[in-house]
Amino acid sequence: MVSKRAYIIRKLVYVFITLMVIISFNFFLFRIMPGDPAAVLAPRTGMDSELRQAIYENFSLDKPLANQYVDYIVQVFTLDWGISTGVRKYADIMEIMRPALMNTVILLGTGTVLAIIIGVNLGKFAAWRRGKPSDAITMSAALVFYSMPTFLFALFMLVVFAGNLEWFPIRGSEGYLPFAGDVDIDDMGLGAKLISRLYHLVLPLTAFTLEIMAEFAIIMRNSLTDVLTEDYIVTARAKGLSNKQILNDHAMRNALLPVVTVMAISIGWVLGGTIMVEMVFSYEGLGLMTWDAVLAQDYALLQALFLLMALAVLVANFIADIAYVYLDPRVRI
Repeated sequence: MVSKRAYIIRKLVYVFITLMVIISFNFFLFRIMPGDPAAVLAPRTGMDSELRQAIYENFSLDKPLANQYVDYIVQVFTLDWGISTGVRKYADIMEIMRPALMNTVILLGTGTVLAIIIGVNLGKFAAWRRGKPSDAITMSAALVFYSMPTFLFALFMLVVFAGNLEWFPIRGSEGYLPFAGDVDIDDMGLGAKLISRLYHLVLPLTAFTLEIMAEFAIIMRNSLTDVLTEDYIVTARAKGLSNKQILNDHAMRNALLPVVTVMAISIGWVLGGTIMVEMVFSYEGLGLMTWDAVLAQDYALLQALFLLMALAVLVANFIADIAYVYLDPRVRI
């Protein structure tokens, strides 16, 4: 049996190797295209000689490919990810990504936590009452949200609650206050800024949470239903344990394993869902920035966004591997 420390160290080594592969792929992706690399990393229209020179210097395009690769590795680990060539010309990419990253982390983090809590508890509720009307109603609702396209549900909420009812702002991540309308963000106090941000977050967070919650509910229900038929659950009943003890102390721990797996695997899909939600609500996060970068042909910014999204998936899978150690010690063999 391998110790927890040795298991975690081994996983960290795998993470580092995978990270280097991702960085290498991201580097060569935009340099193997035919033609001038500066023309690839800059918009096809409106590229002046000054911008071209800035691109050459910032991305070391005037050096041999091996030197470019070494410089790129150094830049990645020092968070010097280049300059934008389309969305905001000459602006430092990390500088323009920072506020968008914070907005997406708030939306993605809060939405994922809420989706897991709600989904796991709904699945637990349905599995314990399997075959009953409450099970059928719960799973039918989950299947509706699971099968509905993210953009369609988000668009429905935007039209109804922001358009027709005018209960919430129709776009943005801050700058609008209930009963006050549009307000300059610089004129707001800390409390007003917090209220404004939460107010803008309601619709995109609801759309995002309900969409991914359904998957966790379905997986949890199916997993727990299988676990509840195992022999050790029958034995626990025979020993006279209460339903609460059987469910929480014996069944849930094993039933959570597939949920952790799905959570890690679906992070890439979750990021894709974030892009759709942010586009519909014009929420100023990484998803909307990705769309803007595509329209502006800002390949330098896209390169940084691809790397950041790949890192998110890598970190999520590492966290899932560590969670497995505590949920199922057998993985340390």
